[in-house]
Amino acid sequence: MKTTRDIHDLVGGLLMTATGLFFALYGQQYEFGTPARMGPGYFPVVLGWVLAVLGLLVAVPAWWRRGTTVTVQWSNLFWCVLSLLVFAFTLRLLGVVVSSFLAALLSLVPSAMRLRTRLTVCAVVALLTTLIFPFALQMILPIWPWSL
Repeated sequence: MKTTRDIHDLVGGLLMTATGLFFALYGQQYEFGTPARMGPGYFPVVLGWVLAVLGLLVAVPAWWRRGTTVTVQWSNLFWCVLSLLVFAFTLRLLGVVVSSFLAALLSLVPSAMRLRTRLTVCAVVALLTTLIFPFALQMILPIWPWSL
């Protein structure tokens, strides 16, 4: 009898480890500093190593654990990638609010949500995206189509 490893956690843990290693190693080119006076490389390095260790803590037990087979949901993947592309290509033209609302709406196409719930989720995503990027992080992005 062939056993199937827990591929979901194994792949997820290995991707977490790879991402953590990338940031930990890439961040070493910046000045590290001390805990009292942190340099620009401090957080990428420290958090990268933490993420790498957490990824191993997820992946290693998954090697011996049985899991279900991986089923790719192609429709979800298609709509998710399409929503990211639409957001990227419409951001400058339509602004953060409209493009993030549209991207969220496209990503919810395969969902079984009611229309009212979808629109509420999209409005919240647009609001949070606007509050985080142009306002909190002060990124220079058009908020509305007419604010170019």
